Amino acid sequence: MLVALAAYLNSFGLGLAQDSKTIVTADPRIQTVTAGNLKAILTKNYWWPKTGDGLYRPVTTLSNLFNYAVLGNGPNPAGYHVVNFLLHAINVWLVYELALLLLRRAGPAFFAAALWAVHPIGTEAVTSIVGRADLLAAMAVLGGLLLYIRNRGAWTPVALFAIATAGAFAKENAAILIGVMLLWDVTFHDKPRWQCYAAVAASLVLLTVVRHAVLGALPPAETPYVDNPLFRAGFWTARWTALKVVGLDLWLLVFPAFLSSDRSQVVPAAWSDPWAWLSLAAIVSILAIAFARYRKDPLIFWAAGFFAIAILPTSNLVILIGTAMAERFLYLPAIAFAVMVAALLYRIRNEKIARIVLVALVALFAVRTFARNPAWDNNSSLALADLPNSPRSFRLHDMLAKELYDSGTRANIDQAIREEETAWRLLAPLPARESTPLTPTMLGIYYAAKADQAGEPEPNAWYRKSLAVLRKAREISRAKEEDYDEVQRARGGPPASRAASQELYLALGNTDMHLGDYSGAAEAFRYGIHVAPRTPVFYDGLVLAYTAMGDYPKAAVTTEEKALVDNFQPATMSALRDLYLKMPDGQCAFVQQANGWAFNLSGCPRVRGDVCAAFADLAQAYRDSRSPQEAEQLQAAAIQRYACPAP
Repeated sequence: MLVALAAYLNSFGLGLAQDSKTIVTADPRIQTVTAGNLKAILTKNYWWPKTGDGLYRPVTTLSNLFNYAVLGNGPNPAGYHVVNFLLHAINVWLVYELALLLLRRAGPAFFAAALWAVHPIGTEAVTSIVGRADLLAAMAVLGGLLLYIRNRGAWTPVALFAIATAGAFAKENAAILIGVMLLWDVTFHDKPRWQCYAAVAASLVLLTVVRHAVLGALPPAETPYVDNPLFRAGFWTARWTALKVVGLDLWLLVFPAFLSSDRSQVVPAAWSDPWAWLSLAAIVSILAIAFARYRKDPLIFWAAGFFAIAILPTSNLVILIGTAMAERFLYLPAIAFAVMVAALLYRIRNEKIARIVLVALVALFAVRTFARNPAWDNNSSLALADLPNSPRSFRLHDMLAKELYDSGTRANIDQAIREEETAWRLLAPLPARESTPLTPTMLGIYYAAKADQAGEPEPNAWYRKSLAVLRKAREISRAKEEDYDEVQRARGGPPASRAASQELYLALGNTDMHLGDYSGAAEAFRYGIHVAPRTPVFYDGLVLAYTAMGDYPKAAVTTEEKALVDNFQPATMSALRDLYLKMPDGQCAFVQQANGWAFNLSGCPRVRGDVCAAFADLAQAYRDSRSPQEAEQLQAAAIQRYACPAP
């Protein structure tokens, strides 16, 4: 544990990178300990309020609540890093206890635990706050296995049920506990205790039931092709590629020099791919040795089996998951590697040499981990550290571009554009349904920012570049929407969620406005309203477009829609009054009252018609955004309050 502390000592002062920032700062459930927040943690998906992630991990979210509200860390990352390390330290102790049972001597058990404690492959789980789910799941698997091996009391099944449930509700891969229990019994010829198996199986049944209750009514998970290309590969091609990835995982355990936070650029492997055949040869060789020496050397069989069981849920060999490859997936499988390295080296006749080699390996791994930790400080440091190892990762180029843009638009805009152009070049060859609209959208935004800086006559040239790439983003977005709707319809019933990007249509509308294409801008802003009718900025853009075209009646109706959304804010009502003053038959729209201006519903015919039109348009926008209840409420209010005709 002290060796682990030395390797991770420089992680405590780091910030939040990638999803860690979202999980700590954007989840309202973890900010205060209330009955409502506890209920929301237990009854909502992991990435709530965003839906469509297909994940349910309430134990992990409760641990974040403990940091944020109970310990009072709030958004300050230091406390989260400390808790992550403490969880890892407990796991190090559990690995030592397991190695002691396997190797039967303190010396090799120490080195097995030390190798695993500081292996650089663990940095994504330990140093990245979002890796806490992996830490908690590993703790449940290790703790449950040790409990099963060492304890035979009547209370053991009850305790196993509690541990297995906590682990499975922290991260789904904790379900392997039942597999590693069986592996132990088969390897070392222990008599299975069926009550314990039944207890762990019951926890998985409970997880299945609760997950279905929580996630069943939500939109299906979105799995973009760029996250896991295997979804669009054929069955056997996907599995062949997954075998290649397992081989790459084995290589990372042996030689963890070139680490990366994004390995989504894995592409389906051809049958002639030499790396896939090399991976297959390595896997077959390991399995052949394990089975051949099963009776004489059960430790090899156990290590091969533990690695296989631990990596199976995330390997894409059985079921396809949200990503093709990630280093955090090796946090648990690396235990088998560490145990086997220590065991094999201790079989050297001269144990002094074994200890020297193991000390050197621990030192090398610890130094590499210590050097790796600072990369996880923020998105910029992570992208800069990982791009040399993953130069074809569009996501890393995109992430760096966003950090450059956010940190100083004027100073860094040229560099941000270069990085985003690189990201887009990597994506551009993909068909629309396999690409992502986010990268071309951001590139269009950066081009527009450059246009705002450029002097005459350059602005329009940059805006035209922005428009071209944003139209490509729109093509991709529409294709993705159709694709996602097909997925939802395949589940039965009409689609319940939209996959469109708000940023895209806002950027497209603004660019059209700058180029003087007011009808194009109006179309973009209208589409944005029908995607996200609760977003006021779309109404502002649409009003500007209508005003520029001289269509004050439509501008007034749109402003009334905004008033319905923002609960009739004074600024909105003032803007509406100004619009009516520009129309000959709109002078009567407002009347002076003691507390200010009010609608003249009874004395101005235009007002009632416009109000009813606003209700009807907004109700349709809610229907198009897949929010039928809000649409029905608006229609009822229009009929009851303003005597509008029924649709």
